[in-house]
Amino acid sequence: MAMPITNLLINGISGVSVGGSGTTLKIFPQAPGASIGVASTKNGYLYCPDSNKVNNQRLSVRATGNFTIGSGTASSPNVTVGLYLATFAGNNPAGAVTIGGQTTAPYAGATAIVSQTFNGSSDLLVTGYPFAINVDLQGDNTSGVLQAMSGNIAIDGVAGTFTASAAGTGINMNSPVPFALVVGVTFSVSDTAALANLYQFDLSQ
Repeated sequence: MAMPITNLLINGISGVSVGGSGTTLKIFPQAPGASIGVASTKNGYLYCPDSNKVNNQRLSVRATGNFTIGSGTASSPNVTVGLYLATFAGNNPAGAVTIGGQTTAPYAGATAIVSQTFNGSSDLLVTGYPFAINVDLQGDNTSGVLQAMSGNIAIDGVAGTFTASAAGTGINMNSPVPFALVVGVTFSVSDTAALANLYQFDLSQ
């Protein structure tokens, strides 16, 4: 049975949130410290273990949460939830980050490993639409490729589409940070009441 080897330190009671106005990609942040209780402004990276710990091993990433579309004043809002690959210059967490192939925040046009768009135009006032992501990954030093082998995504009980792909290239599983993962949400219509919550984000082996 696969066991979590790294997680974002969140749970079904204490998650992390993004939202508010704007139509750009919003990446879920780090969890605040227990004694702080203040939302972080730093991206919530789920880091792959270093030093070949998972070289050529099958990994599984899981993410779950929910979202609120907004106040009901917006017209035909769509919400896109996605899992994105993050890499760092020099394979160092202090290096410049690339998310979904984009190097400049807010990472417009970032390519997701898997994503799904929910059209909520007929239910603007309904809250708590659930989403869930599960993707199997494998990376190795010989090829330098991180494969997204299998997976699924669902929003409000409706399954999205997953396509196997080379999610990343030039991956070095022996480096300090082979890669990281983030979950992001995009609201098609700006609404100050838009809100998304993430309650699970972990990597298992």
